[in-house]
Amino acid sequence: MSRNKRRGSSTRNQESEPPKPNTGQWLIEPRDPLIVRDGRPFNNTPGAKAYTQSFPPPSVLAGVVRTQTAYATNMRLTLDDGQPNQPKLDLLKQIKIYGPLLFKLPNPNKEKDEPEFLCPAPADALLFELEAKPSDTQAAESTTSAVWLRQLVPIQPPARFSSDFNELGLVGLVEADARKPAKEQPQFWYWEHFLQWLHDPAGLINQTHGSSELKTADLGIKGLPIDQRTHTQIDPERQSAEDGRLFQTRGLSFTQAKDDQLAEAQRLALFVKADYKQSNLAVPAMKLAPLGGERRLAHWHSVPTISSSPFDQATIDAIATKIGETGACRLILLTPCMFEKGYRPTWLCRDVDGVQPTLEAIAIKRAQVISGWDLAIRKAKHTRRLAPAGTVLFLTFAEKENSAAIEAWVRKLWMQCISDEEQDRRDGFGLAVFGTWDGEFAEIKGVSNES
Repeated sequence: MSRNKRRGSSTRNQESEPPKPNTGQWLIEPRDPLIVRDGRPFNNTPGAKAYTQSFPPPSVLAGVVRTQTAYATNMRLTLDDGQPNQPKLDLLKQIKIYGPLLFKLPNPNKEKDEPEFLCPAPADALLFELEAKPSDTQAAESTTSAVWLRQLVPIQPPARFSSDFNELGLVGLVEADARKPAKEQPQFWYWEHFLQWLHDPAGLINQTHGSSELKTADLGIKGLPIDQRTHTQIDPERQSAEDGRLFQTRGLSFTQAKDDQLAEAQRLALFVKADYKQSNLAVPAMKLAPLGGERRLAHWHSVPTISSSPFDQATIDAIATKIGETGACRLILLTPCMFEKGYRPTWLCRDVDGVQPTLEAIAIKRAQVISGWDLAIRKAKHTRRLAPAGTVLFLTFAEKENSAAIEAWVRKLWMQCISDEEQDRRDGFGLAVFGTWDGEFAEIKGVSNES
């Protein structure tokens, strides 16, 4: 009887085991400055410099997550003859990556310092400097960090306007502004202000017009500081530096200190999410793993759902409802996106469940160029041009009367990747969120349509 009890107890334990998680979420804090190489050559020539991109692309995180998954499952990625194990590689490529997004960690030395996401600055927002009186030095000092926020919107060109680009509408200021653009435009916005820009841009603009309540530092951060280091090549036999063998590396620092006050330093991290459902692989338990060039280490912290984040369902429902009412929206890229036609999406504009958006205009900055090294075929990847993070697509829906279908479409694509190729979407390129837009082309003030 005791044997039966033990057997029954074992069966009950197996049945009560919780299912394996099929989604992984991590906060990644680099231990050293992170090097994300750009396309410039870097070799053993004396005086060589290794440059870094301003922010890691999704493919960097996708490679690390999939490699660590292979290590955790003892997966052989090469055959006995040294050739790549293509079925295993294809299986790893089924893992979907969402991110990376910048994340602010709380400072224990500050009261009420909450963790918060940071998103790329939207391309339809422009900051201007406030005019300060030259005779009043104190007034000038108090307004140097203040901003005057304006929104770029699709505009109706005046009559007799000619252009060599008639495919999409123009995007610009409705009214001319004589002020100069702010010298320090935040590269990343705090999620609180970014969310308000999605849902109610006019409300955020009102916080800057006519007052100095909103400062540049309140809106976001300029970017990740660049840490430059000089190294020397070591002779392995003499264990000493070789003459003239100096080189430099430049990496991204994830600690921002103000006036060298470490107690007030702001710690930053990368947030990445991985979906393992399609691959049916186990989520690895990562603690310390290499990231970027020079195999520099980073701490990986598994995190549950974070409140006040882009994944908040109440936020999604509120924005989707408003978009359904207007029949138009803005789509903002949180990660760079790959389109076959350069700046113009095709996969996004297909008919899905009776809803087909139309691209009316686009606010976009200079294309981001990306390449890399394919470990499977041991060759460099093709260089491609991407729509950078922060790009804004202005979309309208012909099915304005079917608001429920439009809302379902927004909920389905919220925090999903919209690149044209399926593998690019799995790699994390084109992570998108939506904002409100009335769908109308504004008229330029101060310009007669008859001129």
